[in-house]
Amino acid sequence: MIDRPGINGINGFVFYFTLPLMLFHNMATAPLKESFDAAFVMGALGAAVAVHLTGMAAARWIFKRSLAEQAIQGIACSFGNTVFIALPIATELFGPAATLPMALLITVENGLIMPFTVALIEVERVDRSQLWRVPLTAFVAVLRNPIVMSVLLGAAVALIGIELPSLINGLVVLVKGATVPCALFAMGAALAGLPLSERVSEAAISASLKLFAYPVFMYAAMAMLPDVDPVWRTVAVLSAAMPMGANVYLIAARYNTVEARSSTAVLLSTVVSVVTVSLLVFALADGPFAW
Repeated sequence: MIDRPGINGINGFVFYFTLPLMLFHNMATAPLKESFDAAFVMGALGAAVAVHLTGMAAARWIFKRSLAEQAIQGIACSFGNTVFIALPIATELFGPAATLPMALLITVENGLIMPFTVALIEVERVDRSQLWRVPLTAFVAVLRNPIVMSVLLGAAVALIGIELPSLINGLVVLVKGATVPCALFAMGAALAGLPLSERVSEAAISASLKLFAYPVFMYAAMAMLPDVDPVWRTVAVLSAAMPMGANVYLIAARYNTVEARSSTAVLLSTVVSVVTVSLLVFALADGPFAW
């Protein structure tokens, strides 16, 4: 019913307009000076790096992969569908209280984990005399991401104390209702076009580390931070349990590295997460692992 250009249009509408606008507004109007928690950010980053390195180690020692392939495996384990799935779930469960921690988690993944992965891939690809280009390439990857830039600009506005004009507030009210359903639809449509790989075992390991190991690492990291808001800790664990983000496949395709395996892992983790995320929501909200 909707062809590929139409799906790309919906995806672009969300990725370049409605979602950045909503995240910018949420960050710009958040009490960032009073609520920012550096310990929370460091804990989340520590868990992400731990599972990223675990995925790289599995690719290196079990499957004997190159550095670029290890980097893709690492981000497959540490980069979730935070924007299109975690954000709707968290805001539905906790309301506005989930906005700031989700924005910080999105910044960690897109502003730190993604450029780290790009840098590792570039190290293997570029000539040794051109290694100075690696940090620049990683930095440009961040600048080109509208999600990261909207969060950073919103944070700057909040810290400076600039009052947003009514035009911005009106736009946010207008598009807010369309953002989440369009995002979920675009995500599902993107998955429908991903190819499957014959190397299902590697994809299964990546999906297992993402869906099971990452939330365990995050839970352990948050448990060591007793002063962090319980809602923030729960949001962090839920975010870690999300399936792989489609950007994992996009990065693999951009560098022509294990695209088929990456797409299989994204699809597999998304299907399985329907069960695992539902169970985790129950366990964290009302069950034995509630904070």
